[in-house]
Amino acid sequence: MLLPFLFCMLVLYVPMPDGAAARPWPAVAAGVAALALLNAAAGWAGSGLALRLSRTARPGHPLAANRVFSFLKGTLVGFVLADVFVLGWPALVDEALKEPWSAAFARDLLLLLPAFVMVLTLMAFQHRVEYRQQRVALRLMPYLWLRSRVELGIVLVPWLALVFVTGAVSLAFEGSELSAVADAIASGGVLLMVVVWSPLLLRVIWGTSPLPPGALRERLLAFCRAHRFRCHDILVWHTHRHLANAGVVGPTPLVRYVMLTDALLHYCSDEEVEAVFAHEVGHIRHRHLLFYALFGLGFVCFYANLVDLAALTGRVRPLEDILAFNMTADQAGLLLLFAAFYWGLLFGFVSRRMEQEADLFALKSVANPAWFLSALGKLSAIGGAPGGTSFWRHFSIQRRLGFLQAALTDPSMGARLRRTISAVQIGVVLALALGGARLLIARPELFGL
Repeated sequence: MLLPFLFCMLVLYVPMPDGAAARPWPAVAAGVAALALLNAAAGWAGSGLALRLSRTARPGHPLAANRVFSFLKGTLVGFVLADVFVLGWPALVDEALKEPWSAAFARDLLLLLPAFVMVLTLMAFQHRVEYRQQRVALRLMPYLWLRSRVELGIVLVPWLALVFVTGAVSLAFEGSELSAVADAIASGGVLLMVVVWSPLLLRVIWGTSPLPPGALRERLLAFCRAHRFRCHDILVWHTHRHLANAGVVGPTPLVRYVMLTDALLHYCSDEEVEAVFAHEVGHIRHRHLLFYALFGLGFVCFYANLVDLAALTGRVRPLEDILAFNMTADQAGLLLLFAAFYWGLLFGFVSRRMEQEADLFALKSVANPAWFLSALGKLSAIGGAPGGTSFWRHFSIQRRLGFLQAALTDPSMGARLRRTISAVQIGVVLALALGGARLLIARPELFGL
């Protein structure tokens, strides 16, 4: 739910066209409630369809059952678009919360409420399917709490912290000549803290604890020494044995953590856990996290250049600042379209291939390649996902296994993958350098120069 929720947040915060005013609040409230009920009805119907499809033995039906929820995520974004551009929900929130004391926090909570409720509703219907299929043992409320922390908390907590701090600073410096400077310092300070200390934040939000001393910890530390990999700690990610996964976070060894879920540790052997751990090490060895940071920076740079290009038509005004704090409605519409392409399509394309590159590292860095192949098979079985299912950031388990098995017999496949990734990385970095240079030369005012 992370990508749909992020897109919903982007929609909710775009500026409305000039002259847009709030409709009568009873009509808007009734419309927002009706769309939330329609979302619930779609979730009920979709979950029923998914259950029926999953019970059949026809080829492709398990895949179709999972794609039902992909479609429902799209309808969720559509409902939020209707909340904003048809009903005018943000205008109503702004009209209702005019008092200064409410500006720091309440506006954003109320603004996000319809999207948050609809996301939780779809999660509840997804639980209905997974629970009846015996893919999860968690009851509804623990399931919602876990998924909210894992998928939404990593966005909501830092965002609401930013909103609260900047809102409080705006109130404190209201009417002062230092208001703009104080707001910039507060925003920059919170963003810097989030970037630098996000691994520590994730430790708390995701619920982790250090991997206990023992044979497995010693095995993983020995792997780290053998491959010159450093991290601050290896953590157990507590998910009530619901998620079989792993992850690495942190730009430097000082705040870098490798997280292994309790389900992964419970169902996999020490050898298989080492192989999954090796996959996470592969992300660092191939500098994937650094590239993701550059990719995120590229979004800002490419969007600013895109707006300048669109401004040549006379339909869109050029940006006034590089972070687009003062967007017009036309600029916001272009932002939504570009974000859908950049993060939905281009980032997915890059991420899936980088995951394959980390797979290859794991395959070649452990003593027995079968350990990683076995671990992937178990991850698929534990998660209950059919082999053909594809995801935004990963290829399906079936496709990953097929690629690795082929790469074992034909090393040229791995070489071709690395050439593809290198070409993409070089292309993004060159485009970022050229786009950034063009903005610095042609539009220095964007940077306050």
